[in-house]
Amino acid sequence: MKKNFFAKLGLFLFIFGFNSFINLSFANERIVIAGGSLTEIVFALGAGDQVVGVDKTSNYPSKAKQLPQIGYWKLLNIEGILSLKPSLFITLSDAEPDNIISQVTQAKVDVLSLQRVPGTTELLYANIEKIADKLNKQPQGQQLINKIKTNLTKIQEKISNHPNKLKVLFLMSMGGTNSVAGKNTTADALITIAGGENLAKHTSYKTYTAESLIVMNPEIIVLNKHSIEQLGGMEKLNTIAGITETSAYKNHRIIAIDDSYLFGIGPRVDEVAQILYQHFYPQ
Repeated sequence: MKKNFFAKLGLFLFIFGFNSFINLSFANERIVIAGGSLTEIVFALGAGDQVVGVDKTSNYPSKAKQLPQIGYWKLLNIEGILSLKPSLFITLSDAEPDNIISQVTQAKVDVLSLQRVPGTTELLYANIEKIADKLNKQPQGQQLINKIKTNLTKIQEKISNHPNKLKVLFLMSMGGTNSVAGKNTTADALITIAGGENLAKHTSYKTYTAESLIVMNPEIIVLNKHSIEQLGGMEKLNTIAGITETSAYKNHRIIAIDDSYLFGIGPRVDEVAQILYQHFYPQ
């Protein structure tokens, strides 16, 4: 009887100790992240206290901006990453230079490489699941996915009441050059999710002439806040060649959204979709 009791006790203590060891190993991760949307996922899962470094696009939540930076995700260097002594590097699969992931792997750092495109909610859910599995946060991952799905479903139900989609363009103004977001961009995905139609059919970003902007004549123009700052404020929008001839400008239907929404489809996609929807189809 006593032998049986002590055997069971020993087994219980072994399992308890093993689980504690596993949980401790996850809690002791030193995570470095390249990709703003991935940083948001890690924080949303409740693992932000394990993050020791991020790239320049990781500016949400505010705690992320206070962390050491490893540079822009398209221009990383191995020394900057390894200087933070990471145990886990979570990165977009198209981070650059091309050999950065193999360099980090060769340095004996665990790497979780995740896709950035296509910018779909399906990819977002897959990335949340993969990060949650890696960090032993599966319940939190499922809760996050369920919350996003619920909120987006509500928005889609509202969109169904608007059979005629608003014609939209996303403009980015940088250093005097104005570019339009086409397919395979986060901006395009957000416009679609929010119930708009992106007039730009090219891939990625492309510089537009004043004539092209006038001919396309968008009903709504979306810009990122950094572009507004570059221009010198909303009152300087008329300096964008051709914009004053568009319906969007004439009807005061210009929207500015925070840049942090644009660094990949992240866990706040339902939030920005709601913001855009309300502008697209005001009550």
